[in-house]
Amino acid sequence: MNWDALGATGEIVGALAVLLTLVYLATQIKQSNDISRFNASKEIMNQFNEINRLVATDSSIRHLLMKSGELSVDEREQLYNFSMMFCNIWQTIQNAYDSGQVDVEFYAVGKKDVLVEVDRWPNFRSAVEDWLSNYPEFSDLEIFRPLRDA
Repeated sequence: MNWDALGATGEIVGALAVLLTLVYLATQIKQSNDISRFNASKEIMNQFNEINRLVATDSSIRHLLMKSGELSVDEREQLYNFSMMFCNIWQTIQNAYDSGQVDVEFYAVGKKDVLVEVDRWPNFRSAVEDWLSNYPEFSDLEIFRPLRDA
């Protein structure tokens, strides 16, 4: 075997090694992206779990949420702060979706959740609308469209 043939064989082996390395790296990147998306969804669900735990364990919050009619100043403040927790989660869902960290199905459920939650409790919609009026830069987010369209 001459040196030219040996050199050509070495180049072919080197090119195959580079190709295999690129395939391996692409697989690793895809797996890393999948893990990142899973972790983003999991973190958002943990935030919802914290709010649900608060409702499940704090009877004053439950009473406030189920109260219909006029609220006292203290109750309005408490409800506003509670609504802020939901709005922050919904905003997080929007940001995660916009950056590709959650898939379209997860985002659609988050968008639906806006209407489910504001219609769930008597005074909650007005508290969320107050939050949105205080932060108009967020009111145009797509996730809040169900409120604008309702």
